Amino acid sequence: MKKLAILCAIAFSSATLFQSCSDDDDDAVMTNQEFVTQASSSNSFEIQSGSLAVTKGENPLVKMFGQHMVTDHTMAAEELAPLAQRKGWTLSQTLLKRHQDNFNMLSPLTGNAFDKEFARLMVVSHEEAVSLFRSASSSDGVPDSELRSWAAGKLPKLEQHLEEAKDLHDAVN
Repeated sequence: MKKLAILCAIAFSSATLFQSCSDDDDDAVMTNQEFVTQASSSNSFEIQSGSLAVTKGENPLVKMFGQHMVTDHTMAAEELAPLAQRKGWTLSQTLLKRHQDNFNMLSPLTGNAFDKEFARLMVVSHEEAVSLFRSASSSDGVPDSELRSWAAGKLPKLEQHLEEAKDLHDAVN
């Protein structure tokens, strides 16, 4: 069943209640801005966590995967930025709460504990990203066809990252 996103704004002016509701179009599962916000936060989480892995990882596989995340997700961020700017969408400048909470959990860890938690979070994060990008790129995904196409183009790489993250998780546990 397609979800119909309804935007409702309620404003109070003196003693008068004004309600304005408008259909935001296309039976989209999420707005363009919602996707851009979630995708850019996810991307930033991968970059920041990858950077931590490069410096704090004990296992060489963790360090290599961390660098892989920094490289690939920086490239994705650089591709999304001009599209977002051209379309008037705002990239997330801070991590969403779930990403920040995961980063805060990972940051103080060291040694083997860091490696294990990093590998676990990479699986979780990439499962979420694959789901997000799959949803956004579906026929009833985001309303903007160019953004939908961009999301579809990133999906194979994210699925590859997920498989690599699972392999890393198995290797460090």
